[in-house]
Amino acid sequence: MSIGNNQEQLSEIISRLAGALIQARCTIRLFTAAAENILGFWSGASSLKQKVTSPFKRLLTNLLRKNMDKKPVPPADISADLARLVTKMAVIINESHAKGDPGKGPDSGASIRAFLQNLDLGEISEMVEKSDPYIIKALENFNKELWKYPAKIGALVGTAIALMNTAVKGSREFLLPIERAIGPELLADMSLSLIKGLNGKETARLISTSCELIRRLHTGSILLGRGGKPLMQSYLTELLRECASMIDPELVKKMLVIFSEDRLSISNAFSDTLADNPGLALSRLASIGSVQTSALKAGSRRLRVYEKIDQAGFNSAVSESISDLDTFEVAEFVNSACRVLNLIHEARPDILSNMAGGVVDSLSTDEVGKTLKWMVPDLVQAVKPLAPAIMPVLIRGLSEMISPDAGVTSPEQGEALQTLRAALARSSGEEL
Repeated sequence: MSIGNNQEQLSEIISRLAGALIQARCTIRLFTAAAENILGFWSGASSLKQKVTSPFKRLLTNLLRKNMDKKPVPPADISADLARLVTKMAVIINESHAKGDPGKGPDSGASIRAFLQNLDLGEISEMVEKSDPYIIKALENFNKELWKYPAKIGALVGTAIALMNTAVKGSREFLLPIERAIGPELLADMSLSLIKGLNGKETARLISTSCELIRRLHTGSILLGRGGKPLMQSYLTELLRECASMIDPELVKKMLVIFSEDRLSISNAFSDTLADNPGLALSRLASIGSVQTSALKAGSRRLRVYEKIDQAGFNSAVSESISDLDTFEVAEFVNSACRVLNLIHEARPDILSNMAGGVVDSLSTDEVGKTLKWMVPDLVQAVKPLAPAIMPVLIRGLSEMISPDAGVTSPEQGEALQTLRAALARSSGEEL
């Protein structure tokens, strides 16, 4: 079929749709009402103008009456023409694509160039910036008027609830035919074809370009930094300081407590549901083994990757990683943690003993003892095959650490060793 015939058919379809739109009762009613309002506004209280416009008003009334008497265009015909319109446009575009070259179009970017040349982004930017107070004021007025009608707010909430329920039901109806008619193989083939059809080279180019942009952003932030700080850190610090000065600390504390209590409520709701539906709880329990096995397999597979890497590359990567690790920062982290713990102890010297004592007092001696009676022997029995390899190393290491000949000693270390010897002697029935 030639492009000329397609264009003619396209024009016929558009003309039919335009005619159906003009003949629609709502269009005629809207046009008639608008015309009557214009004539009424123009004539006003003038008797002369009212006499002049009177024939036009009668004409509009007759036009509306005749249109209402006509049989409306069936909706099915309009829908069919819309489908034909979309199809015919697709046919014309496909024919032009088959004969054309994406890089040698007749326009060659002239339309885009003309659009950009005549678009003043500065004016648009200024318009957006200066619109801020007007938009905020409009929103304030809207809220002020809206909340004068609480019933409408309730109706909006009810509408949102109805929409959510409809979305849930609609999603179910959309998926139901797939569940009923499509088998596992066909469903997997259709779904996974999305992954198979993805262009790997173009995806890699996208990832590489994104990484390069992030690298350039990071490098530029460092080069533009001030006072040894990257520019992003400086800007983000200014923003957070400005925000923090306006935040009520008491509200933040309450918010954190509220979030924790809400998480508790959600957890309790799930627990209550599982208690009422033991089948779900048992299915969750039964899946733990398979879930953890999959996680272990994934971790083992990742570790085997390093086993198969050539030794030279592996050594180089490990050396670079170790050299980049700042041991001073590791030590400073430990020091800071100890200083904070010491501050806590100075503020509440009894905090650890009280907390541990409270936990121990609440423990069931019978249940803990019963657990340890079977757990420790089972663990010892399981680890026994490794004892010849583990225990000599551990014992020699411990002996070297507590031996006075191993290194620098202190009075506290000597006192501790003396205490240990006394305890071992008493346990064996010997005397020092």
